[in-house]
Amino acid sequence: MKTITLITLFVGALAFITNAYASVSGNLGVTSEYYFRGASQGDGVSISGGLDYAGEGYYAGIWTANLGSTGEQETDFYIGTDINGFDVGIISYEYSDATAGLKEYYVGYSFQGFDLFYAVNTDDSDSDYFSVSYGLPTIIEGVSSTLTYGDTGAGAAYDEDYLQLDVSYGDLTLTVLDTDAGTLTALSYGWSL
Repeated sequence: MKTITLITLFVGALAFITNAYASVSGNLGVTSEYYFRGASQGDGVSISGGLDYAGEGYYAGIWTANLGSTGEQETDFYIGTDINGFDVGIISYEYSDATAGLKEYYVGYSFQGFDLFYAVNTDDSDSDYFSVSYGLPTIIEGVSSTLTYGDTGAGAAYDEDYLQLDVSYGDLTLTVLDTDAGTLTALSYGWSL
């Protein structure tokens, strides 16, 4: 029932914000290991894809990925807008197994190369997440890198902080995570459609 309600909300939002400046884009990706906020979401290769709609000041999207070798599927629905330079929205994470989904309000802001992000569970304000990212100076032409510190609140499903380095060359990205569980790595490739 929740999934049907979310799909209805998503389609309704698309119809509501359609205008002459609208655009639709898609993406496909594959990663050797799917990490979310410093934690593995399933052992093994994950394939993902998404569809995004952008109107004048609004966006909405859907993204889905298999959770590695578990055979489960994650599907995310989101809608947001820009309010005075702040990216504000709501996202719903849905899972094909019996795992309860999660809905979050979020806000993001970019300032002098830093990206700040904060999300809070719509049902439990003690369950939150914060991250700060910085795009490191380019040393090798064509290679970009981003350093991220993330921290899930004590009320989250797992209480963890982590440090993540993403090094990209074109559509290929190497991710190195430093977590309480040790050092984790993943290799990803993504396509924009």
